[in-house]
Amino acid sequence: MKSKYKVLIYNHIPEYVDRYERLVREVRQDLQLLVCKNRDQIETFIDEADIIFSAHTFPGELVAKARNLKWIQSTSAGVENFARSNLLPPNVVLTKIRGVFGPIMSEYVVGYILAITQSMKKTFLNKERKRWEPFLVDSIRSKTVGVMGLGSVGAHIAYQVHLMGTVVIGLDEQEKRLPYVSKEYSPTEIEEFLGRSDFVVVTVPLTDANEGVLGEREFAMMKESAYLINVSRGPLVQEDALLKALKQGSIAGAVLDVFHEEPLPRDHPLWDLDNVIITPHISGPSIPEDIAKIFIENLERFEEGKKLEGVVDHEKEY
Repeated sequence: MKSKYKVLIYNHIPEYVDRYERLVREVRQDLQLLVCKNRDQIETFIDEADIIFSAHTFPGELVAKARNLKWIQSTSAGVENFARSNLLPPNVVLTKIRGVFGPIMSEYVVGYILAITQSMKKTFLNKERKRWEPFLVDSIRSKTVGVMGLGSVGAHIAYQVHLMGTVVIGLDEQEKRLPYVSKEYSPTEIEEFLGRSDFVVVTVPLTDANEGVLGEREFAMMKESAYLINVSRGPLVQEDALLKALKQGSIAGAVLDVFHEEPLPRDHPLWDLDNVIITPHISGPSIPEDIAKIFIENLERFEEGKKLEGVVDHEKEY
């Protein structure tokens, strides 16, 4: 017996689409899968879809064409392409992935903090030049790491850097009372939070309220020796203000995994700055084998009329 639901599967990485299709079919042969690898295919099938199982790159404006849509399961923690769309009907349930990205994103953050404190760039350059040049390195244990956003990802990052011996402080709209965070700040206390941090790790969701939350005023609050690490979304940071701060030495540097425009254009001035590390949105990969399992479990809840895991608040946009 075939399921009454038609599931549109989309990802901007064609290989991932194939893996998601295979993983879902292995468990649920009854589902009618509408497999899409590009916008044209989405437009062909969107009006048939009851459920969308998609990456964060799904063109949100096409949701208006989904006449039968009942539920969207994002494959990522960030859902701004759907949540910020005025086209998403209030009766459509939107769910995000929780509890998967924290561990691997913690590895990214710890790794690049260590790359900075251990002066790994200098080590690599000396190796290329065959130059034996002893130098002093810094210690992560002397640093204060400020985590902006203590949701599931931010909390995990905070815990891991705490285990490394750092002082961890956090900023969040809601008090979380995490035992490994020495002090939690509210958004109104951002000046003290930024002023204390040697590394500012951005993990807040992209919402209308948070867009551009870090600008010229906020960079002026940071230490000149501080680094920004953004693993959330590019538009949270005002890029012109960041460029100015990096060029003028208002902050020491930045580790950037996300940008306003992705891929980052080859002529973007960030590429030319020596105090910037650029990675291509890889800090929190959506591994199909992990994500498909969550979708299938949530699908069972959906079919049984139970509350889904990871439901997004339409008003809060996360």
